[in-house]
Amino acid sequence: MTIYNHLPANMNTNKNTMKTYTAHFLASMLFLLCASSTGAQDNLIVAAMKKEVERNRTGLKIDRLRSPFFISYTVIDAEHLNISATLGSLSRSLSFRNRGGIPFLLTGNYKRNNINFGQNYFYPRNVSIDDSPEGIARSIWADLDGIYKTAAENYEAKLAAVAQQNIDREDLDLPDFDSAAPKTLILEPAKMNLDKDYWEDYAKKSSEVLKKYPEILRSSVSVFIRNATSYFYSTEKTEFIVPSPYYQIHLNLFAMTDDGQELSRDLYFEHTAFEQMPSLAAFKDTCEVVARKLLDLRKAPMLDDAYSGPVMFEGQAVPEVFQSQISKLFVARKPLTENGGNNTEMMKNKKLVSRSLTVKSLSGTEFYGGRRLDGYYPVDAEGVAPDKELVLIENGVLRNMLNGRTPSKKFPRSNGHRRMNFSYYNSSIMPGNILLSSNHTFDPSAMKQKLLDAAREEDLDYAYIVRGFRGQPFEIYRVRVADGSEELVRGAVLQDLNLKSFKRVLGASNREYFYNTTAFGAIVTYIVPESILFEELEITRDNNIKLKTPFIAPRPE
Repeated sequence: MTIYNHLPANMNTNKNTMKTYTAHFLASMLFLLCASSTGAQDNLIVAAMKKEVERNRTGLKIDRLRSPFFISYTVIDAEHLNISATLGSLSRSLSFRNRGGIPFLLTGNYKRNNINFGQNYFYPRNVSIDDSPEGIARSIWADLDGIYKTAAENYEAKLAAVAQQNIDREDLDLPDFDSAAPKTLILEPAKMNLDKDYWEDYAKKSSEVLKKYPEILRSSVSVFIRNATSYFYSTEKTEFIVPSPYYQIHLNLFAMTDDGQELSRDLYFEHTAFEQMPSLAAFKDTCEVVARKLLDLRKAPMLDDAYSGPVMFEGQAVPEVFQSQISKLFVARKPLTENGGNNTEMMKNKKLVSRSLTVKSLSGTEFYGGRRLDGYYPVDAEGVAPDKELVLIENGVLRNMLNGRTPSKKFPRSNGHRRMNFSYYNSSIMPGNILLSSNHTFDPSAMKQKLLDAAREEDLDYAYIVRGFRGQPFEIYRVRVADGSEELVRGAVLQDLNLKSFKRVLGASNREYFYNTTAFGAIVTYIVPESILFEELEITRDNNIKLKTPFIAPRPE
């Protein structure tokens, strides 16, 4: 879901659009497929995991090296559909299935073990896709055997380093790994539309509408669908089977200005249910809207001077700019004998941003305001369930940070935010659902006036509004203070935008904006104000732009 997240919904109110959507929806129902594993296969995978994890806990022992005290193993079983089309013709159509195994093994004990020291990479391995107990067990056995020696040797090296170095007592007393109560969670497989014919038709017909824009030099519509199920078992007796359905439609456009500046636009719709995806008619209309906006940018003047003053972000630009700073709220513990970590936690119970702002994690909340939140998940990659609501920043003051089972000084217990990255089959700290709210809000119509008033107070002739797409460059509009007229400019970048920028916020819209993204590797839902006004930011010309020679011959028809 992007800056046009309200557009498909409005389009669906059209009767013809609704008929098209309904027809495709009913047709696709004929091809609904369950998750790649049946109940019998679920039992087969879990049984193999249990057997091998428990057997290796006592069986892994070499000479003086210690046996593991904790083992977990994750199997990701996934079906994939990957389709792309350009100007009505297919360029790619792939469907495949794979299983990835992720081993994790600790020697020592919860207080001191082989992590938080040196390199501890547990690479994903291929697991047999044949539903054979022997084949699956053999894959798990090979993985655990392969990482054991490295983990055990790393633990011994860590003990030696601790004995030789003068390490602060507070750091020494901090446990390396947080214990967790055992739990069992077995969820039903997800039902998904993996009908290849339907999605090929969708990609071809939606990409075809771009034929009417010869100034757009390259374009594509891509569909990516992943029907993944996670299987997890650990020696703590935690066991879960959790589906993670995912749909993505990606529009990519490329153009070039007459002076040789390359311009591109990427639009994503990302959801966990087929019913949430835009109908073909709605998406075709959206493709045209984005195309026209790119052509407007192509004709826009280049920014010719620097600016420092009030800047308002609207639509998708709000969650995008907030997301660029959200990692400051992830716990990153400093390794025992190295530099690193995230010092933000030292600000706990201190003012971090404007006192008008509050940030909450709603990762364990499935529904909000009548909507299903795509970033919801019932358990994280380490077997910990996230809170339904966790206050991160309260009226500007830092209260909590997102973490996993690696304790830090200020946040010793996991709050269930080590999530699986299904693109790379690894896990890291990331949000699920994030709510950014303000206690200083205004009607949308009043926000622009506040921008103009703030610029007038600084004796400025104009201010700026930023409306965004994923990543840079944003759409940046210069707004005349005298009459509120707007002019799109290109070649502009925001300078020195950081978490401190959120200390000087003049107000926010009283309407909420929902946005989904997989920028961190798993789907995250942001609920933010539709607009937010910063007191002072810098906008300058992008000196890294390299002008290229435009195409000599026109695009073929």
